[in-house]
Amino acid sequence: MPGTEYAVVGRRDEREAWRELTRVSVPGADFEPRTVVETIDPTVASVPANLLRFSVTFSSVMDEGSAAGHVHLLDETDAVIPGTLLEMPPELWDRGRRRLTVLLEPGRIKRGLQPHVQAGAPLREGSTITVAVDAGLRDAEGAQLRVGARRTYRVGAAVRSRIDPARWDVQWPGGRSNRLVARFDRPLDRALVQRCLHVVDEHGDPVPGRASLDQGALVWDFTPTSGGEDWRLRVDTRLEDLAGNSVRRVFDRDLRRTADDGIEAPEIFLTPTGDMVAGSD
Repeated sequence: MPGTEYAVVGRRDEREAWRELTRVSVPGADFEPRTVVETIDPTVASVPANLLRFSVTFSSVMDEGSAAGHVHLLDETDAVIPGTLLEMPPELWDRGRRRLTVLLEPGRIKRGLQPHVQAGAPLREGSTITVAVDAGLRDAEGAQLRVGARRTYRVGAAVRSRIDPARWDVQWPGGRSNRLVARFDRPLDRALVQRCLHVVDEHGDPVPGRASLDQGALVWDFTPTSGGEDWRLRVDTRLEDLAGNSVRRVFDRDLRRTADDGIEAPEIFLTPTGDMVAGSD
């Protein structure tokens, strides 16, 4: 990476401590900033007090390993909220290195764990927080961002229940509409919706078509390329909401609540008759 100094370390065997052999400095390069932040997810106005993650999508491929110290969580006074973000290495990039996922400290979210007992939850219901990405973060060419980006949220009540697809309002194709529309009961994780929802035919094969998700991650719309019958909506049970609760289990579960018991099925199917059928491996 241009403008970076590297240390070369070595040792003769496992009993010897690592020692620095030399340093290598890569000359800086004057790249014109071109990359910008396209979106910061979630894109809703309010997030749960037990928010588990947020993600930042960039317009270009990014450098892996330079995000630490350039993504912050701020309070109402624009001060950094200490101890809220999980240490970054390894950074959680998607395969194309354009979307970075940042986790809040799970140990402070889960009740009963020592970080939660000692420091409390990272977020406080009723407060306002801001996700801030500063321009010092670099893209794959070594250039900084053209400009930083921010998104502000209100903090609402914590959400601690499994996602139940039976509570979704699903409109199946029929009449004048050939679209399938699923309205969720809560905002879901955008990236996981894209991976975990599929329309399949009576043989379990994917139905060709185009899927989209609204800005608030509350309405999923599927338009097939051709008509058909006996469709089902396949839901991968790893699908999660903003607090990390999935169809399979509650992220911060109260063991005394039997309603929070998990399910083992890797997938479930919603049918036009209103049935919900568990799948198997």
